[in-house]
Parts: sequence; structure tokens; C-alpha cells
Amino acid sequence: MREAGLSALSLMIRVTLLGGLGCLGEAKSSDDSVGNRTMPELRPPHLIFIMVDDQGYGDIGYHGSDIHTPVLDQLAAEGVKLENYYVQPICSPSRSQLMTGRYQIHTGLQHSIIRPRQPLCLPPDTPTLPERLLEAGYATHMVGKWHLGFCRPGCLPTGRGFQSFLGTLTGSGDHFSYQSCDGVEACGFDLHDGARPAWEMAGNYSTLVKQILRSHNSHQPLFLYLSLQAVHTPLQVPDHFLQRYDSLDNRLRRHYAAMLSCLDHGVGEVVQELERSGLYQNSVLIYSSDNGGQPLSGGSNWPLRGGKGTYWEGGVRAVGFVHSPLLKRKGVVSRALIHVSDWYPTLLGLAGSIQSPRSLDGHDVWEAISEGRPCPRTEILFNIDPAAVSHTTCTTVNNFDCIRSCVSCLDSYRYAFHGAEMAADFSPVI
Repeated sequence: MREAGLSALSLMIRVTLLGGLGCLGEAKSSDDSVGNRTMPELRPPHLIFIMVDDQGYGDIGYHGSDIHTPVLDQLAAEGVKLENYYVQPICSPSRSQLMTGRYQIHTGLQHSIIRPRQPLCLPPDTPTLPERLLEAGYATHMVGKWHLGFCRPGCLPTGRGFQSFLGTLTGSGDHFSYQSCDGVEACGFDLHDGARPAWEMAGNYSTLVKQILRSHNSHQPLFLYLSLQAVHTPLQVPDHFLQRYDSLDNRLRRHYAAMLSCLDHGVGEVVQELERSGLYQNSVLIYSSDNGGQPLSGGSNWPLRGGKGTYWEGGVRAVGFVHSPLLKRKGVVSRALIHVSDWYPTLLGLAGSIQSPRSLDGHDVWEAISEGRPCPRTEILFNIDPAAVSHTTCTTVNNFDCIRSCVSCLDSYRYAFHGAEMAADFSPVI
């Protein structure tokens, strides 16, 4: 079983990591639809987590975007849209909290991202989500961007619970050549199959990611983590997606939009393969951005203030939804307060794996999502970072009103935000 899974995954990313896990493949018939399936027999569900990079809150069709995302719109419409969903303002901290269920202040990632030459990774004594799922009998596979350190073999995805990995270890790189740089003086090839550089796969794109789904034994639960670099810079996309946005005058916005459409198409192919492989009916698919969009690179967080790298709503409030036949409510909007750290206990709960809540910062929010029950989360601690002489907290009061505290060596302010924070809707409280 393990060898079969690894051989299938070794084919997997002759794929485009830029946006779509198959966005360069042949278009499928519009008759292929998602949803409207009968409930499966009760057994641990297949867990598909799709994390995208730098997608803005305003950059999805159902938020009124000018970017076409029909697949994502349909999946969200048939599932549960998460409209009070938060992540961290930058990459590594969000991904660390997904993998550990713990705030970044507990894993040494409160300062910034993990840079390529930095000897840092997730603490080895903190069990990761794939490690726990592996113990629960899951097959665990990862495709795409890691960005949680690789200074030692034990820091690699295959050292942290994934049975196979094919993707990039650093934070960003060329989507076609896989060239990644940390300053002009330190550049290298970053596409890895497990621990080895996958030299032979450079520039070889296809939709063979679907092989892992086709070869998987449906009787064994699957955890598939698809962590895409899109729509992070560099803004690169196949021409036939770019042509759809010839009417956009802004070059950065045009390329960004095309990348997101490419991603949308690829997600559709993954869902169709889940159906064809007999995995869909007992699956839970979660879609999330890792942080807010970067306006300087084409992203839009409208109507929220701020963007990637800030603790304004535009930096930490994310696009997110859950799509699954197992949902007891479908076609609804959830305004439960949910944070990226909540996926760790939530997915372990679905897998039937017991986790002591005292060791976690995340909460099991499945009943809040699936049934609309009260959410166990009432506040989010975004960060405490004495090295930056600043700290930021967010506490919900009075129907999710958010109070942030920002302290620096120059000034001291408290800002109170009410409901969904709009572009210029803020009031200082002295």
C-alpha cells in the first residue's frame, strides 16, 4: 500500500504548482458537477485540505470579484461559507498553526516567516496534524508549498508525518523553473520529491496529480494536503488563462486574475477525480487562503482595510469554505468565529482521534460548521512578539466586535472594530 502510494505520488507533480494542480490539462465537460450525493456509510472521512497563497478576501466570485472563479463559487455555494474566518497575516505562521493547532507564540514562529537560510522549523516535540492522522490509520500525502523549515531531515514534510511529499520547501520561486532565491547571492532549484531534488521534473507540467486519487484504496482514509503557491508572486500563468483578462488595464491585476482562474480550474479537476475515484461521498474538502491578498501584487481585500503582512482585517480575514456530503447543513453561511488553528482538532475529531484540548489553542468547530451549533471559540490571539516591541490580540465581544491592542515604542492605541471592518471604518479609543 505504502509503495503504491509513493509511486503514484512520484508522478504527481509533473504538475503546475502555480495555481491549479492540473490547470494546464484538458478542460472537462461542463456536465461534470459536484454535490448532490447520497450520504456514505459511517467511517473516517477522506480529508482534502487546499491552502492557497495570498488570495485576497475580495478575490472570489461570491464576494463580488471581477475574477472568474466558477468552481470555487459552486463548491462554496453547495457547502458552508466561512464568513468570520481568520488566519495569520503572513505565510509560515498560518501554516504552522494548521499543522500544530497551536498559536505561533508556542512554536517559535512569532517573529516572521522561515527564510531559506534560517536554521528553524517546527519544534520536534510538537506533534503535527499528519503525524496524528498517520497514527489514526490515514494515508498522508502532501503536494505543494511547505515553508515550515528544512534545515534538518526531520524538519521535512516526510519527517513530520507525510508519507510522501512532492513540492517546494521555500516560500516562493519561479512557477516554471522552480528557481528560488534568498537574496541575489543565494539561489537554487526547489522542487523536491521527499528529501531529494526532483531535477527530472523541471518544466514538466500535467494533470497527473490525479493519479494519487485513482490509486488510493477507498477503504483507507486519506489526508491530502494541497498547498499551492498561487497566487503568490512571481505572477506567472499560461497564456490561455491570461487571454481571458485582456480587458484589465492593470498588468499585475491581469496576471493575478489569470492565476486565480487557473487555480479554480485545477480545483475543479481534483473534485471531479474525487468523484470518479469513489472518494467524494466520504470526503471533507476545506479551502483556505493563508493570509490576506497583497495589493501591490494584484490582490484585493475590498471592502476590508489593509492587506498581507498587517493585522488589519484585510491581512487576517480569509476566504474559506467547507464542501462535503457529510455536512448536515449545506448552502449556508457560517458566521462562527473560526481560526486556522481550529482545523487541527477539527480534523482529528473527524478522524476519531482524541486530543487533549489543554495542549491546543485550536477548537473543534465541526458542529458549529456542520450543524450551526454555538462555536467554542470566543477570541483569537494573533501574536505576542516582544522582539518587535509589539503585540496584537483580538477578543470577540458583543456579537464578534473585535478589540485589537497594538503597542509599540512610539505610541499606544487601542482600536475597536465593529462587525466586518470596512476600508475606513475604525475608531480610536484612547
